[in-house]
Amino acid sequence: METQLFIILVAAGLFLMGAEIFVPGGVLGILGGIALLGAIVTGYQAFGTQGGTLAAILILIFLAISIVAWMILIPRSRLGKVLTLSDDVREYKGISTKLKDYIGQEGIAITPLSPSGVIKISGQRIDVVAEGKWIDKGSRVRIVNVIGNHVTARKIEEPAPGPEPTKEAKEEGYF
Repeated sequence: METQLFIILVAAGLFLMGAEIFVPGGVLGILGGIALLGAIVTGYQAFGTQGGTLAAILILIFLAISIVAWMILIPRSRLGKVLTLSDDVREYKGISTKLKDYIGQEGIAITPLSPSGVIKISGQRIDVVAEGKWIDKGSRVRIVNVIGNHVTARKIEEPAPGPEPTKEAKEEGYF
């Protein structure tokens, strides 16, 4: 009975540690490690001191060989190429330097800025954060600041309508 439990725990531990490759997060790997520790304890009970020690050494050697093989062979395999990043990331740029060019430009809020949203300037959609109050969809806005990828927009206040010019003022050419 203990021999069967030993075999089941070793198989389960190896399976769970292998499954960790495809389901990252550490839970399956930890469960696999616990199963292998249980297999070592069961190995001592099933095979005595010498057999348990041999089982523990063989499990640790197998784990070491598996880890080295994973690090050397898997990245070169078809599966490894799918699972790993092979491009040179030194050329990637996380922050667009072109955003600073939008400072002072005006656009239209195409979503409510409450406080973040999207505006359109010259056909370009830009994620922004409203400065101060929330800004309604369709409002005219101006980019006032850019820090990294954080773009701040301010609503352009429309002048309040004044009194209607008189007929005489229009005839005199003032308006």
